[in-house]
Amino acid sequence: MTGKLDQKHKSSVSPLALSLAAASIFFHSSLTAEPFSDSVFPESWVIDTNLEYSKEMLSAQRTIVNKVPYLLESYETNLLQTGKVYVSGHALYSQYFEHSNTAGKFPILGRFPNQHTKGTSANESILDMADISLTYAPSEWVSLFVHGIYTDLQFPSQEESQVREAFLSLANLDELPWYISLGRLTVNFGNQQSYNPVTHSVNNHFFRVDTYDLASELGYIGDNWRFAFTAIDGGRQLRVADTPNSTYGSNFALSGQYDIEFADSMVSIGGGYLYSSIYDSDNANHPGVHSNPQTPRGRNGLLNIWAEAKRGDFSLMGELTQTERDWPASGAPVQAFTLQTAYDTEICS
Repeated sequence: MTGKLDQKHKSSVSPLALSLAAASIFFHSSLTAEPFSDSVFPESWVIDTNLEYSKEMLSAQRTIVNKVPYLLESYETNLLQTGKVYVSGHALYSQYFEHSNTAGKFPILGRFPNQHTKGTSANESILDMADISLTYAPSEWVSLFVHGIYTDLQFPSQEESQVREAFLSLANLDELPWYISLGRLTVNFGNQQSYNPVTHSVNNHFFRVDTYDLASELGYIGDNWRFAFTAIDGGRQLRVADTPNSTYGSNFALSGQYDIEFADSMVSIGGGYLYSSIYDSDNANHPGVHSNPQTPRGRNGLLNIWAEAKRGDFSLMGELTQTERDWPASGAPVQAFTLQTAYDTEICS
């Protein structure tokens, strides 16, 4: 990274592109349903892979904010073994095609300006994202995680290759339900997951909190309850965390979750709070855009609540996030509501 820049971007794609992408992921998941990690490297090697772990940790749709707890629970349940270095990889490629009956108008490939300004059709090949990560626990009390990404799409002054997450965790859930993590991470705020296999949710787009500077997360993982407190450095972070001043630890996030079995379903209810966000100035706060120095900036926090129910192969989830007060750039609160349902199955297994 060359600065604290916003990672948010949206795109519109053709139904054909969405269908092909969804189908490829669906069939790939079905054909690789059987774990193959044990055959990649000899069992005696220090280097190893684990497909189930990789699918969760590197997914852009699942396990967005609970990566630290999931990593620690993977060691607790013996999905991962201490002393081994786990290599994980993930890639998403898209081929887009568009056609318009008016030359130079209504381009759906316009993730950024001037991508399609003439003609009636265009196409684009994009490596949306390629991820690689390393996970290592030298002992039962210490674990390390490093996650790097490459993308063909980036904002100005932003590098295509980045170290997105890198943190050290101190915990042993077999002995204590508490943990602490230090480093660059996705802050435990909200749920942020998406059931759609090819794009994130609106909540994720507008309210996900990634850090650029060092952050520290203190968490508790019980039988039914989970809590997390994250101390965040001041100033602009990678996504929506921002404070008018840049002093260390001047921002923070709180998160809580309760899990219960109800009517043959597993129900999770959660909520969270971010002390200060980018929605405190008179502009959209994208890279290269600066607020008017004559306009005083006042802190604007975020409130979040979500619920998810799973029964067999069915899942239902809703999430609501809103700013504490009006956004000066729009004169109204920033709000997003996500409601989604899914049915999981396999074919050709």
